[in-house]
Order: sequence, then C-alpha cells, then structure tokens
Amino acid sequence: MKKLSERYLVFAILSALLATFIIVIFNTQNSFGGADNYGHFKLAFWGWKYPDMLFDHWGKPLFTILISPFAQFGFNGARIYNVLMGLFTAFLIWKIAKYFNFNQAWIVVLLVVFMPVYFTLMFTSLTEVTFSFFITLAILLFFKKRYIWSAVIFSLLPFSRTEGVVLMPLFILAFLLKRKYSALPFLLTGFLVFSLAGWPFHESFWWLITDMPYHGSAKDIYGTGTLFHFIHQSPNIFGLLPGIFFILGIFVMSYKWVRKDRFKTDDVFYFLLLVIASFLVFFAAHSYAWWKGIGNSLGLIRVIGSVTPLAALTAMAGVSTLYDITKKQWRIVISVLLVVAFGFFINDTVQRDKRYFHASQPQQLMNEVADYLKNNKLDRFQIVYYDPYLAFKLFLDPRDQAKTRNRLSTRENFLNVIPDSSIIVWDAHFGPNEGRMHLERLEKQKELKKLKVFKPEKSFKVVGGYEYQIVIFQKQ
Repeated sequence: MKKLSERYLVFAILSALLATFIIVIFNTQNSFGGADNYGHFKLAFWGWKYPDMLFDHWGKPLFTILISPFAQFGFNGARIYNVLMGLFTAFLIWKIAKYFNFNQAWIVVLLVVFMPVYFTLMFTSLTEVTFSFFITLAILLFFKKRYIWSAVIFSLLPFSRTEGVVLMPLFILAFLLKRKYSALPFLLTGFLVFSLAGWPFHESFWWLITDMPYHGSAKDIYGTGTLFHFIHQSPNIFGLLPGIFFILGIFVMSYKWVRKDRFKTDDVFYFLLLVIASFLVFFAAHSYAWWKGIGNSLGLIRVIGSVTPLAALTAMAGVSTLYDITKKQWRIVISVLLVVAFGFFINDTVQRDKRYFHASQPQQLMNEVADYLKNNKLDRFQIVYYDPYLAFKLFLDPRDQAKTRNRLSTRENFLNVIPDSSIIVWDAHFGPNEGRMHLERLEKQKELKKLKVFKPEKSFKVVGGYEYQIVIFQKQ
C-alpha cells in the first residue's frame, strides 16, 4: 500500500473510531476503575476552583492538568479526553511501525485500540492512556533523532503514573549508547518543572519525594498474589490473537538483531531496548509489586494498559513478518484470514468488556442511596461518605466542610468532629478497608441513629470478604 493512501486509510479509521466512541460515551455509563475513576475526575474538575488539587500527588499532576479542561464539561468530557489520547497514541504507534517499514502497518491501529484492557481504559478518566501516549511519543522522538525532546517527554512520565521511573535506566542506557550525553540532563525536566509548580501548594520543593503516596503497603487490605498473576491474566490484557503475534514479534526482532544485525546497536537493537524491554520491565515491576504486596499494589490488570500499545507495536512486527515470508500469490489468502481473525478479535473485545459500560452493582445501589438522600432532603446536612462515587453523584464540593467530609477519623470520640444531624453513609467496600471503620463500631455509638440499610437483590462480596451493603446513620 502506498504511503499516502495508507495515511488516508489510517485517518479514516481513526476518524470513524472517534465518531463511534463519542456516540458510545453519550449513551453509556462507565464502571471500570471503580472509585479511582471518580477520584481523578474530582481533582480535575474542582482543580479549577482549588488549584492545589491539580498538584495532588496521588492524582498525578500531568494527567490532572491535561484532563481538567475536558472535565469542566462533566464526566463524559473527561472520557472524551481519554478517547482522544488513545487514538493519538494509536497514530504515534503507526508512525513508529512505518519507520520500521512494517508491512500493512495500518493494522497496528486496530491492535492498539482493541487490546481488551486498553479499549476499556479509553472510556474512563484514568491515567494509563495518558502514560501510554507520552511513552510512545518519547520513543518516536528517539527514533526521529530528536533526542533532547525525547528526554523531555520521557521526564514527564512519572507525573502521569509514578512507576514510569522504572523505565528510566532503559532511556539512560539508550542515550549513553547513542553518545547523546547532552540529552541526559533533560531527563530531570519534569521533576524540576513540577517541583517548582507544586512548591506553593505543598510548601516544599521536594514534595514529589516527601509526599509520595506509595511508601507503605496495603497488603493487609488487598492481599498479595502469585508472581505470575499478570501472565495468567494475559487473555484479558492482550486478547488471544495479539498475544500470539506479540510473542512472535519478540522472536522476530530478537532474531533480526542476533542473526542478521550481528548484535549491532542499530534501530532493531533500540526497538528491543525501548519498546520490548520497556513493556517487559513495566510488566515485571507490577508483577513483583503484587507478589510482594508493596507500593499499595492491588494486582489490577488495568495498570498494564499503560504499555499495551508497545505490545501492539511488537505484535505488528509479527504480523509484518507473516506477510514478508508469504509468497505473493498467497498474500490474498493471508489477508482474508487476518480480516476474519481480527473481526473475531474486535468482537471478542467489545463483547468481553461491554459490562463495563453499565453501572456496577455497588454503583446501582449507591444511586439509590443518592436518590434517597435527595428525596428526603437529607443532603442539606453534612454528609460523611466513604465511597467517592457518592460525592460524584451528589456533586459535593470537596472543600465545603459544612456539606461534606471524606471518612471519619478512627480515633476515640471520632464523632465530636461532625455537627449534629450529620449523615454518615457507610459502605462495606470502602468503610472497613480504606476507611478502617467497621460497621460494628458505628452501630455501638449511642449518638448515631440508623436510618436505612441498602442491600442488593442478590448478595455479593467485596474486598475483605464483606457482604456488600450500604448503611446510613444520622448523628443525634
């Protein structure tokens, strides 16, 4: 396919996907990502009123600042931001595929967008898609020999997701081997910019280090798992077809470097270092964190979505090789087979993940709670909540202490800090886990009156083995 006609094809695919995805956004809800979804949205939306929230360390300042203009149009505006970033990332991945002259490179757009975990992330307000955009852009700039700009863009990665720092040694090595020593100082750009920008709000230049939210362990809440957890979850991360081509792509690029290039530090070597190794190091880091129960790891497969576009690019190397080794008279047959296979792959992704386009069971119950509070005019009192989704539904100003409080202290006499008539909405997920407040303790407080209990029609358990329910109390 000629370069110009392929560019038009890619633009046509991306445009069609954008139009389709925007229609999907305005006709669906989103439940993937749970409370984090609404926690990030809160920071982005209210950050325009309270600028310090833009520099919340947990929220990731780069991501929060970029998504905040879209968040002003509501949660769907934030979702549109992620769709745009995902499609931009797919375009950049295609540019790298073209740089390496991969046969039928346009296919990589579909590989990026429809990898199961990435497809779902594009309809959220979570950070992983932004991370994928910046790591892809940094790699593209490196291959385009824009080394200083590559270093600058890479330096921003930890401010979309903290674990981006684990990839730093790979980029340092790449610049050293290229003898581009002048690029190395620019790897500090992001740290310097955000340290200075956040200084007035955190009252310390070193806030990115001292206020790090992932110092401890949360394995007493979330537990730990096998070192091979993410490998076992590979079908839900990649999908079967891309997973097969991903493995083939690793083999193909390694073979080219060893047998054809004879260990030269050429573009194939840097593909192995910056694309494949970046994915594998990131994957391994999260596997280790979940295994050891460090860094507040929950073992969530969505985190791997941060680098699945790199896996898609690697898979494209496998697809390209399949075309390259096939005789011309058989390429039509291969094309038909791939079209059918990709059709099944895309359909499988959509069918697998469509459950995330509906309110989850906890959200459905919390919707009932929100309606109950509004219908009974209980939202005129201070509301103490544990699940951020309730604050989102009631549109609670996070800094209006007269109207809202996120969680209660667990110390003695903890009810003294809230006024009479305050409403406490305890749920079985966030209450005993992140909130460290067990239902039994609230029930023993003489000042509290139990107003209503909400339970799902069909019971289910949440983190910690608790049967999910929501209990509303009012302080007398």
